[in-house]
Amino acid sequence: MHGRGRGVAGPLGRGRLMPNKQNLRVVECKPQPCVVSVEGLSSSTTDVQLKSLLMSVGPIQSLQMLPQQRKAIAKFKEPAHALAFQQKFHRHMIDLSHINVALVVE
Repeated sequence: MHGRGRGVAGPLGRGRLMPNKQNLRVVECKPQPCVVSVEGLSSSTTDVQLKSLLMSVGPIQSLQMLPQQRKAIAKFKEPAHALAFQQKFHRHMIDLSHINVALVVE
């Protein structure tokens, strides 16, 4: 018994995606950011605390603390680690302050 919408491939090849020009899309490969900006740090947050958070997702190349602006800039070795840090720690609370983590495109 052949029903409608059952996904049964008939002699005409229904139910299969046939490759044609309309299915092709051009995707630009932009360089992925390795740098994150951490803002809203508490004045009591140390570079050691922040470095341990950063290293929990992957190796970092550099960390620059800007205590007057209550922010830090960190560079990861891999873009995937920067993205993972942003997704894991954005709006995370450290030393009674919610930090904002953003990816920085160089």
